[in-house]
Amino acid sequence: MKILLTTLNTKYVHTNIALKYLYETIREKDVALKEFTINEPLGKILREIVRENADVIAFSVYLWNIEEILKLSENIKKICPEVKIILGGPEVTYQSEKILKENFSVDFVICGEGEETFPKLIDFVEEPDVEKKDFLKYVSYRENNEIHVGEIGIVCDTNKIPRIAEKIAKDYDGRIVYIETVRGCPYNCSYCLSSTIKGIRPFDMERVKAELLILMKAEVRLIKFVDRTFNYDKKRALEIWRFLLENNISSEFHFEISAHLIDDEILEFFDTVPENTFRLEIGVQSTNPETIKAINRNTDFEVITKVTKRIMEKNNITTHLDLIAGLPFEGYERFKQSFNDVYKLRPTELQLGFLKLLSGCQITNEKELYEYKYTSYPPYEILENKFISFEEITKLKNVEEMVDVFYNSGRYKNSLKFAEEKFKTPFEFYFELSVYAEKNGYMERKISAEEWFDVLARFYFENRFEDYADFLENLKKDHFNNFGNKRRRGLFLFK
Repeated sequence: MKILLTTLNTKYVHTNIALKYLYETIREKDVALKEFTINEPLGKILREIVRENADVIAFSVYLWNIEEILKLSENIKKICPEVKIILGGPEVTYQSEKILKENFSVDFVICGEGEETFPKLIDFVEEPDVEKKDFLKYVSYRENNEIHVGEIGIVCDTNKIPRIAEKIAKDYDGRIVYIETVRGCPYNCSYCLSSTIKGIRPFDMERVKAELLILMKAEVRLIKFVDRTFNYDKKRALEIWRFLLENNISSEFHFEISAHLIDDEILEFFDTVPENTFRLEIGVQSTNPETIKAINRNTDFEVITKVTKRIMEKNNITTHLDLIAGLPFEGYERFKQSFNDVYKLRPTELQLGFLKLLSGCQITNEKELYEYKYTSYPPYEILENKFISFEEITKLKNVEEMVDVFYNSGRYKNSLKFAEEKFKTPFEFYFELSVYAEKNGYMERKISAEEWFDVLARFYFENRFEDYADFLENLKKDHFNNFGNKRRRGLFLFK
């Protein structure tokens, strides 16, 4: 019996860690692993999957790929009606009954973690035995025209989770590599799926170091830790961080951390980190205390400010701060304040995200309380609530695009300072820039990285700011730093 493990990632550079674990649990069998992207034509993906001639196809399902995977499953069954289709992952775990009711092409849905359940399910599919069905309590499936809804399965002993670094290193092709050192999260944020499973389950330290050493020796470009709060245990975090610096060859590492757990000892250690080695993601979400309380977070923006500024003093670590629009008690005007508060810290990147109401999360259960309206299809993103309107959300969407183009790209380090100073607040600058871009049709078509320089030049010129000549010189510097002597014909700023 042949098994195919597969998924659709958002981009080619992304990889799927879950499939790597599952592969190792059945590696002695006839098993193949193939990853696609949501940008590839479904017809092409379908042909490649069918060509594998698998008896079992297992999909790893997330917000971004569930619709495409369900379409693929339906068409696979038309061509290969005998194939068994298994779904697993966060997007199906909490709505497995609905998935099975609406999609007869799906045979099984694994609920929760799959490292123990999946190999047993494969054995069962290969040799059905009614007496060995106890493990199916973590699987949703049909039986006698009825749907059995599985419980959420958890692998309590993380030592049972297989090691995957050797296979990753062997197959490494330059893409992002994901790794974890712990499962669970110490916090209970109402919008996050991690809050649905209580407790912290760390991996054995010897195992963590051995896996990381393999990846570093393979000179993996970017290793991204998927731990929800990497520094939940200071001693453990420092031990891993020091190990990385002692053994790293050329890799860069990304961590999601809590600023509130950073003390002087950690800050002094950060001072020793070489440039282009650490990327720290700090979740702010909002600077409104009422909002923070409503979503079960216990953060103090003054602490975040102090820690972030201190981390950035040496200019050796990439900082990524994020906000979420659409949270309770944060209307449009209050969100502008959160934006300005965070922007003034000048992190390397500022992510402006939008609330997604995920199955299983507390905030989704509170949707009537806050009068949430959100898309009925993935990613279940907010349309409006009692605090912010659809029109205001739309404005923030446009601001998000301008922030990504002009700030997060890092291409306008000299010219942005001129432009921002002409407006009362950073938000006002990006908002007016988004209005200009939309009015002139730049939001309606794909704009090249070089053409955006032209857009900013025209925006500055048409606002009739007096220091246009000085601004233009700085824009030219930015252009040269990004494109060298290459100049697009007709580029406005060089006329």
